[in-house]
Amino acid sequence: MLNIIQRCFRLCRIGWATRSIRNAKSQATQQAAQHALSELLAGSRGLPMKVGQFLAGMDDATPYAKLTNSVEPWPLQDIRSILEKSWQQPLQFMLKDIEESCAAASLGQVHRAFLNDKQCIAVKVQYPDIATAIDAEMTLAGLMPAGGPVKTWAFDLDSYKKTLRDTLHDELDYLHEMKQQLQFSSSMHVESLHIPHVFPVLCRKNILVQEWAEGVRLSEAATWTLPAKLYIARTLMQTMFQSLFEFGLVHGDPHPGNLLFQYHESKPQTVLLDFGCMVSIDKTRRLALLKLILHCRGECHTILLDTFVELGFHAEKLALIEDKLPLLAQLLFQPFTEARPFNPATWDLSASVADLLGDQRWWFRSAAPADLFLIIRIFQGLVTQLEAFDVQLPWWPILTQAVPEHTIEEAKTWQPGNAPSHALPDCKGSAEKLHIHIQLKDKEPIHITLPAKQALELESIMPEHIHQHIRDADIDLKKLRSQLLQQGLEPQTLIDIKQAAFHYHLYLT
Repeated sequence: MLNIIQRCFRLCRIGWATRSIRNAKSQATQQAAQHALSELLAGSRGLPMKVGQFLAGMDDATPYAKLTNSVEPWPLQDIRSILEKSWQQPLQFMLKDIEESCAAASLGQVHRAFLNDKQCIAVKVQYPDIATAIDAEMTLAGLMPAGGPVKTWAFDLDSYKKTLRDTLHDELDYLHEMKQQLQFSSSMHVESLHIPHVFPVLCRKNILVQEWAEGVRLSEAATWTLPAKLYIARTLMQTMFQSLFEFGLVHGDPHPGNLLFQYHESKPQTVLLDFGCMVSIDKTRRLALLKLILHCRGECHTILLDTFVELGFHAEKLALIEDKLPLLAQLLFQPFTEARPFNPATWDLSASVADLLGDQRWWFRSAAPADLFLIIRIFQGLVTQLEAFDVQLPWWPILTQAVPEHTIEEAKTWQPGNAPSHALPDCKGSAEKLHIHIQLKDKEPIHITLPAKQALELESIMPEHIHQHIRDADIDLKKLRSQLLQQGLEPQTLIDIKQAAFHYHLYLT
């Protein structure tokens, strides 16, 4: 209980530090607040530190870089008893030597050790009671109220929390990580990609033992010659494309601490580490994703809405912006449609999507499956890596080199199945647009414009907490729908509820 209370106070301090970043009046103040938050996250380990590593991304220059390369590890004397208890042997019977850790992470830390005079190994040891701490933090996080667009557009927050909880629990099981590492190593066939060999006989639920890997971090490899950087970039791209589209098991934690680079037999070699966070993607979703890329390239045709639904998107929500899906798909898959080498530095996807959808982007995000953020993070990691190396390569030709031709041909002929019908009934009237204006106290107003026909679907598109305010105002949405079907979709105000804390205004034009 004391541990939970302590972590609760630490989470509160993290919340205050985050607020300081948002409210910073100058860049210097913001950077100072970011460094303060980094220190808090690093000291917390567990879930808060995982969040910090997500913030750090692939950039060693970020204020959060401490979380991926210089967190203070526990002393060896505190780790020795964990190893001896798990192996049920005195340490000197198992290892010839073991060094102090120089690599601490959110859930455990790594020690360089020696099995004998020739075999150098990495011993990853999980922090004691970290699983209990993670459960406590997830419980505390579950008590935090949703706000902003998450509440306004009815994100399935429970699914997001479950995805995060399941991912963290997988990472806490080092035997599960060992199996994923073995599976990934046996499946992947990318030249100059190295997956360290594991020692299953020494692995436990809280201990992972693999060969010691040497190499430099991405920031140093980015200073190598252009041919070397192009070679590494091609390796990284082929690794992601092959694991994503062919095998459906993708490395999902692309921060700098999980990549090392070295020269092996005169060629640059990429070493991939830490297989605790792996993203599994079933065949239907892999084919749907590849189908969308092929459609955007003009190599086949598909019904975009149905194909997005096969990816896991919420059909009714996505139907509201179906007219925007062709342009949206082109933005999402632009790197694969360019005929020449693609410059990731010019790809400002967030700004482009915001320009296309405006506040409707929240509809799109709330329609997405909860685990999509893991896939997005994988793509963001690759883009950031390419930007760090300052290289440009053609995405589609590299994909076709990494993925067998039969897989691409299967995607061309694959069609989405079991997709529900989203057609709305015909309704007369001169109105063309449905406008939804939401103003919450002390928040920026949100304004969304949809096709007028969506006024017939207010029950499904309005979040539940807004439904309650509508019912309190004695507005019957079923009755309103019947009236619109009878009288037609003419310009008019449908709902206008104004109180001190909020203003909901829905009207047709």
